[in-house]
Amino acid sequence: MDGEFTCEETIGAMKAIGGGNFLVCGRDQPSTLDATRAAVEAMAALPDTITPFPGGIVRSGSKVGSRYSGLFASTNDEYCPTLRGIAKNSKLRDGVTCVYEIVINGLSEAAIAAAMKAGITAACSHDVIAISAGNYGGKLGKFHFKLCEVMA
Repeated sequence: MDGEFTCEETIGAMKAIGGGNFLVCGRDQPSTLDATRAAVEAMAALPDTITPFPGGIVRSGSKVGSRYSGLFASTNDEYCPTLRGIAKNSKLRDGVTCVYEIVINGLSEAAIAAAMKAGITAACSHDVIAISAGNYGGKLGKFHFKLCEVMA
C-alpha cells in the first residue's frame, strides 16, 4: 500500500551457509542504528555473503525455541531491553537500551567470518556499548561463528 510491488520471474539457488550473526548493543536507537548501518555497509563490500533482512538489519531478534510447543522460535528475551526487568537471564550491560541483530548468510564459512569481522570492526568505530551474538545453545545449525575466533 506504499508503492509498487515487484518480484522476479525467475531466481537462482545454490547451497550455502546460514547462521552467522552478531548483536550491536547501544545507548539509544539513533547511535545504535548508525553503527549497525555502518556494519552492513562494510559487509556489503565483501564478496559471497548477504545480509538477508531488509536493510540488512534485524529489529526484532528471535531465538531458537519457545515455551509454547507450537512455536519453533520466540523473542530473544535475554537481549531485549524492554524485557530486561522480567527476563530470566538478561545479558544486557548497563546503559544498553537498543539492540539490533545482523544475520549473515554466505557461500563459505570463511566468507561469513570475514564479513562478520568487517561488520564488527565497522560497528565498533561508532558509539556502541557491546557486541555480542546469539548462539542459541548450538541449536541454530552445524556452523558456529565464535566472535573471539572471528576477530582473532
